[in-house]
Amino acid sequence: MIKFIVRFILVGLCVLPIHAQSSLKLSPIFGSGMVLQQNDSVSIWGMASPFTKVEIYSSWNPVPLKGITDEKGHWEIQVKTPSASYTSHTLLVYSQNDSIRLTDILIGDVWFVGGQSNMQMNFRGNPDQPVQDAQKILLRCRHKGIRLFRVENGYSIEESDTITINGKWTSATPDNVKEFSVVGYIFGEKLHEMLDIPIGLVQSAHGGSVAEAWLDCKTLEMFGEFDLDLKNKEIDPIWYAFEPTVLYNKMLAPMLPLSVKGVIWYQGESNVERPEQYRRLFPELVHAWRKYFRKKDLPFYYVQIAPYNHLNVNSARFREVQLQLMDSIPNVGMAVTLDVGEPDVIHPARKEVVGERLAYWALNKVYGYTAFGCRGPEFHSMEIKNGHAFLKFDFAPNGLSFMEEKATGFEIAGEDRVFYPAEVRITPAFWGNEGLEIWSEKVKNPVAVRYGYTNYVKGTLYNTEGLPASSFRTDDW
Repeated sequence: MIKFIVRFILVGLCVLPIHAQSSLKLSPIFGSGMVLQQNDSVSIWGMASPFTKVEIYSSWNPVPLKGITDEKGHWEIQVKTPSASYTSHTLLVYSQNDSIRLTDILIGDVWFVGGQSNMQMNFRGNPDQPVQDAQKILLRCRHKGIRLFRVENGYSIEESDTITINGKWTSATPDNVKEFSVVGYIFGEKLHEMLDIPIGLVQSAHGGSVAEAWLDCKTLEMFGEFDLDLKNKEIDPIWYAFEPTVLYNKMLAPMLPLSVKGVIWYQGESNVERPEQYRRLFPELVHAWRKYFRKKDLPFYYVQIAPYNHLNVNSARFREVQLQLMDSIPNVGMAVTLDVGEPDVIHPARKEVVGERLAYWALNKVYGYTAFGCRGPEFHSMEIKNGHAFLKFDFAPNGLSFMEEKATGFEIAGEDRVFYPAEVRITPAFWGNEGLEIWSEKVKNPVAVRYGYTNYVKGTLYNTEGLPASSFRTDDW
């Protein structure tokens, strides 16, 4: 061990900064100040001259790790990492003539932050679309154990080289956090505060992007339904995020196979007019991403799109699909935002609560903090008695609440399938298994109930953990 330490120090002193003529290169996803995934076999990769030996020394492992480049100069070496700690580590990579030294490396949990504009939205907000409490949140951004990597926007019609990515690791100072995803940062902040371990957040999100933009060509070829002949298509230089594969090629593939703990995802507004296709596409995305990151059970937590007055479509149908997918895809969870939306702004100001609700999923399901509820009330059954509908719910172990607000968004219909605004009250029960009683004087014999089944609604139904219910319907009309 002493010999290794001496050698490590000598090697480190001899390392020269990499320069333009050097053939040894690392993917930019690896840099000083990064967080590496704890207790994992982490892939580290880059390029050098073809058929060149490459070695990696780490300050936590006395054994040098060796690899060799292929005919194109690519190399990849697996590095086992220890448990999380705030110890500052060093990593040395060298070939016959070149070397790279990375410092201030922390070992912790790395989460991938993906999606479209509501995930990309930083603390600056948009014109006339501020982020609520942005300044207050920035006041507390002095977490030395949180590190950020933000991928710059761009697209490619072919897969980019595996060491070409525009981004760098930074600390979580107010200046750096201000440019980062609000939802992503809040998620990481809550994990860091609760777990007291380093947290790395890798953001790759693009405004306006469709889900298929984040998938590889082979996956979409097997899926069908998309025009993948991009070479013969004129790509809009501004609205390119509507094209399939182009963001996977530029903003995801170059970082693979990055070792991460899990994924958080906020996307869907650009697919809102195609809910049935999304029902099939989103499971393929989750499955593909688990292959990309080489973890078949990778936790994947996503956000249900918020209420908003979309044109030419009832987005409640899309929200319904997102809700149903939670039960058909293993190891996923969904943060409901029915109380967050704004009627005429597609980027809601309340971003902090969205990040918190995603964090509840991770804390409960990944880290075992079951005190945190993570799932709001979900419709279970309906019974009709004396012209009133009585509804029961799952995931409300201590009952329901309107949080001292007037209940809104409930509708009831008879056999004529005409829905009318409904009265509603919480029906008490001795053992906490409360439900709802719903009725309308205009519907004598009800057969169906809907809640929030419109584009925009102000959600008012919660469980006593403060988690909102999704919009739902008891019919399938």
